[in-house]
Amino acid sequence: MIWLAMAVAAGFFNAFWTALSKKILEHLSAREFTLVFRIQTCLLLLPFALLQWSWITSWRWWALTVASGVFEGGRIWLLTTGIKKDYYSTYAFYNLTPFFTVLAAPLFLSEPQPPALVAGGALIAMGAFVFHQLGRWSWPGLVCALFSTVAAVLSKKALVDAPPLFFTFFSFLVGAIVLIPLEKLEPERHKGKRKMVWKDWKKVFPVAFWSFIASLLFYIALKYAPASKINPLVRANLLFGFLFSYYLLNEKKGWKSKALGGGLIFAGLLLVAFA
Repeated sequence: MIWLAMAVAAGFFNAFWTALSKKILEHLSAREFTLVFRIQTCLLLLPFALLQWSWITSWRWWALTVASGVFEGGRIWLLTTGIKKDYYSTYAFYNLTPFFTVLAAPLFLSEPQPPALVAGGALIAMGAFVFHQLGRWSWPGLVCALFSTVAAVLSKKALVDAPPLFFTFFSFLVGAIVLIPLEKLEPERHKGKRKMVWKDWKKVFPVAFWSFIASLLFYIALKYAPASKINPLVRANLLFGFLFSYYLLNEKKGWKSKALGGGLIFAGLLLVAFA
């Protein structure tokens, strides 16, 4: 049960760093922010990776780790791109991840798929769309959900052969490297109002720190518990995200409908936890 609690805690810290990042993204491009943010997260992970160092020569493990890093880097870039445009809609579509994961885990990870688990994933997705009714369509959020599912499946496979924080460091490092060439693909309208300066690195650090805490909790939990449970439970971040956006960002419009969506998500989380 401790792994499930760690997944929910990871959702809390994910929602916290996302709320903190919104004001920073008003001035910077999603790519620049994500690159600096991921580099700082990797540096925080490095001491833990050294403590868990393992000489892995398996090409399969490295292929899985690089692939998960590519999808993880794409996921975080898409998430920050969507947040920059529409916080709620991006999160609503991103939280379709539980439903995709519940469907994918039995196929690719041979995990059980009890009816309660499927119902829980569906309820979380329904709750996310109640949130979305007050926003608009979000392609970044939808593709981000697919990337998140693929990254979770690849990560679960790679974690079989490696300590969790050793894997996380290399996966995130690949994700940071992937972001470098994205500058050429980024439309001019998505670029920041100015280039990053040292002051921005200091502002991004608290965001990276809370992401680092969330990553510690998530990947340790994923190592020891089914992805079909851990990935949906992390989506508790939508509940926490609602609270943070209400109190930290002062976004109070339509809070009753968002609370209804939150109730559906909470019911789905309970079904997943006890399935």
